[in-house]
Amino acid sequence: MIKNDLVSLTDVLELMLDAVCVVDKEGRFLFVSAAFKTIFGYRAEEVIGRPMIEFVYHEDRELTLETVEILLSGAANPRFENRWVRKDGTIVSVLWSVCWSEQHQVRIAVAHDITERKEMEKQLHYLVGHDPLTNLPNRILLLDRLKTSLLKAERDVTLLAVLFIDIDGFKAVNDNYGHHIGDQLLTAIAQRFLRCVRKSDTVGRLAGDEFLILLHDVKNHNNALGLAEKVRLACERAFVIEGQSHTISSSIGMAIYPDKGASDRQLIQHADNAMYAAKKAGGNRVVSA
Repeated sequence: MIKNDLVSLTDVLELMLDAVCVVDKEGRFLFVSAAFKTIFGYRAEEVIGRPMIEFVYHEDRELTLETVEILLSGAANPRFENRWVRKDGTIVSVLWSVCWSEQHQVRIAVAHDITERKEMEKQLHYLVGHDPLTNLPNRILLLDRLKTSLLKAERDVTLLAVLFIDIDGFKAVNDNYGHHIGDQLLTAIAQRFLRCVRKSDTVGRLAGDEFLILLHDVKNHNNALGLAEKVRLACERAFVIEGQSHTISSSIGMAIYPDKGASDRQLIQHADNAMYAAKKAGGNRVVSA
């Protein structure tokens, strides 16, 4: 037997963590549940009568309108994601479930806040492609960028230089002062390399004390060699870590597309071989393949 004191639909809506919204066929709010303020920062009286699309992040508005029409036609699963602007100006990521009431000529949408999940996904994606110590692109992202750069260089008929860098004397720093000093030194080296190149170039860490730099759209061999020398000289200056001065150097091998290969593997191999030649000759120099 159903008792008279059974909670009402309104009570249920008040308890829900997801926001329930009802909009008319023109897309204007008719009703929002209590969770709407928790997720978006607006009270019900601040949004009733206003177009739903007004609160969608501007970059997502056009796609949102198109997606809603497709979902309501029954042509797809009635769920989609977009970004909204909270009352305080911050962005919130939302998973929507949408349906259409033919009888009442209204759209019913349930909003689930997935901002935290999106941030975690973004962080995981970043970690997959970046070295956790230096925050530089790692081998995976470097190879991806090199392949993309090769396609662009081929299309635009431009030169691309690959610098393969090995740090001379790094093992001695690790052995004599400990890995925590070595880690700080690698981070400092990475920052110097970044300051040496242009914003359009890419600095990455392959592994250990090996770095790779992609010099995009270089004018000629001498231009690339000048940039490589700038990197070498930057590494040659003393580093001060925890009050202790450390002097190291670098062996740099350079390979230029298309002269030394048309693929990522060929370019890296030629640059690697040139780096070993620089190391064999005493280090602290640039050798062009």
